[in-house]
Amino acid sequence: MKLFAITIKPQSPFGTPLKGDTLFGSFCWQAAYDNTLLKGGLDHWIGQYLERPFLVVSSAFPQIIEKSGRSIYALPRPAVPQSWLDKNDDSDCATLVRTRKERKARRWLLVGEDLQVTFDWDHLVDDQGLSKRIAASLEMEDVDCCFVRQFTQSHNTINRLINTTGTGFFAPFPIENFVYLPGMELVIFVLADEDALDEENVLVGFERIGAFGFGRDASTGLGRFDIGECEELALPETEAADALLTLGPCVPGPHEYDQAWFNPFTRFGRHGSDLLHTGRPFKNPVVMADEGAVFRPVAVEQFSKPYMGQAVSGISKAQPEAVCQGYSLVLPIRLSA
Repeated sequence: MKLFAITIKPQSPFGTPLKGDTLFGSFCWQAAYDNTLLKGGLDHWIGQYLERPFLVVSSAFPQIIEKSGRSIYALPRPAVPQSWLDKNDDSDCATLVRTRKERKARRWLLVGEDLQVTFDWDHLVDDQGLSKRIAASLEMEDVDCCFVRQFTQSHNTINRLINTTGTGFFAPFPIENFVYLPGMELVIFVLADEDALDEENVLVGFERIGAFGFGRDASTGLGRFDIGECEELALPETEAADALLTLGPCVPGPHEYDQAWFNPFTRFGRHGSDLLHTGRPFKNPVVMADEGAVFRPVAVEQFSKPYMGQAVSGISKAQPEAVCQGYSLVLPIRLSA
């Protein structure tokens, strides 16, 4: 399998977070309408998905382009207790207590293009610190806001009997959307099976997602993005690693790990396209480990795989063959000093 880093450039607000499992589902819809995206067609590869994932997509993360042209990726902070970092700190107890709140806010882990993770306080930043670095890379001045901001947008349904809004079902209601800093870029990591699709097919699929809109309210203009550079990356070295850091929501397989640290995330999925009108638009909930989870594998061989987890089937009554991406890309990480 080949690993690609795809740069995306947001062109509109978003209503749905750019998480890996949802991006995978959007790509599958593109493949359903265009059999040329996947060699052999979508049905062929979905039939093998439980044993052989043809595509594993990460969530989207902020990307910083330095003046040298080098990329820095802001990944979610590993979900291990803060004590893992403090135990390697030589500061006295009073200093650790005094800085605990400030350090707790550092929720972004900065990683270079080689994807080698250095897990210490020097490589962790908070929202404000990351926003300043992004603004500096975009040559913006006096930016004191966060790189992503939520806002409320009013929606309504028109009562066609009186051609206006009203009460009850026709009352205006607010919807929460979010928007990124103008000019900001995000990165999506994609692991693709060469037997199923190549770099060109991957790009075509994501270009169409960005053109037609991703997620909720795409028909009203949300979820638009352009595709930037696509770079093939070498898989990171694993010799010194003793754990794995996930880059998307995942459902770990049985007996894959003996220790785990994660934040639970429940996916309340919904069908798109024509299946939205079947009378059963909602999928069964799936409890997952959110991106930033850390697992210590049982078998050493797990470190040689660029992904972990399992596919989740049986999630839909309207479409029994539907699957959920329970796989996640992983980066090797060292927790022990």
